Amino acid sequence: MKEVEEVRSSLQELRVKLQTGKIYQSLLAEIDGVIGSIKQTPLTEVQLPNDQDGILDLIHDLRDQLSEHKLDEISNDDLLKLFQHIGSTNLFIRDKGVYFLFSDILQQQITTKKQLKMIFDLLVKDESLFPHITEPENDAIFQRSFSLMFLSTLLYIDRAGSKFIDDESKNTLVDQLVTYIALETDTRGYAGQKGWAHAYTHIGNVLDELAVDSSLVRADKLLMLAVLLVRYKRLESPLIFGEPERLASYIADLTSQNKLYSDFLLLALKNWRHELVSIQAKEDEAMWTRLYNRQRLLQALVLNPEMPKAITTYLNEENDFRF
Repeated sequence: MKEVEEVRSSLQELRVKLQTGKIYQSLLAEIDGVIGSIKQTPLTEVQLPNDQDGILDLIHDLRDQLSEHKLDEISNDDLLKLFQHIGSTNLFIRDKGVYFLFSDILQQQITTKKQLKMIFDLLVKDESLFPHITEPENDAIFQRSFSLMFLSTLLYIDRAGSKFIDDESKNTLVDQLVTYIALETDTRGYAGQKGWAHAYTHIGNVLDELAVDSSLVRADKLLMLAVLLVRYKRLESPLIFGEPERLASYIADLTSQNKLYSDFLLLALKNWRHELVSIQAKEDEAMWTRLYNRQRLLQALVLNPEMPKAITTYLNEENDFRF
């Protein structure tokens, strides 16, 4: 999709400039320019998985084999069929079905490293992360969001010792993740009978895994933090299902690692505070939503016991989490 490629290309250029030390102070403004130029495209029909293709029978059959300790391996075809349904709007297939089942399969170490890498490669593709992402709120959010959730699980398994994700794949993931964050505006938490969408919680999960990844350079971690902060402040729909707390946990984990990150966060928070005047110039629902999103995140930062003292001191002294 043209819009996705333009955003990805712009962020890739900024990534190189940051890695080579050509930008730092202007990073937030540069990212703001990229995100601010994103235009919403008309809503198109979302092609949902065919939930009548025997997926429930497969889930139940694999579940029964697990319960009876008869599942020693799983075929690639069955794995791929499961992941064809992570975009289902049926929570009993997507969430309570595929997610719960795959989690149990991982716990019992039934999959091979090749199979885990196969799923990683599938989830990091454009077709998994970006369908209908520039359009108004739509059902493709479940495919996008659950791709992220499974990616965070795979990153954890890799970090715990499996080591099936190579450096090139992580490099691709960083490009895809920052592009995804820049584009994602669907902030729904629990979406009625369709269950959890929760994209920004799943964003936090992936970011937290990458924050503690020693193979990533500091510039990449800085870029991911910066893109998150710029996109977050521009959201015009509320995050009220625990997302601010999840993101604050990631930010605390990252900024406690090195003063570089906490210094950059302080810079971003001060800039954000200065921007409040222009934000409040136009009083409407979007403005108040952005202000309350900001308040919830800053309160979560203050209350997180792992947050560096310099951050909490600044927020408390400036009363920066109130307005």
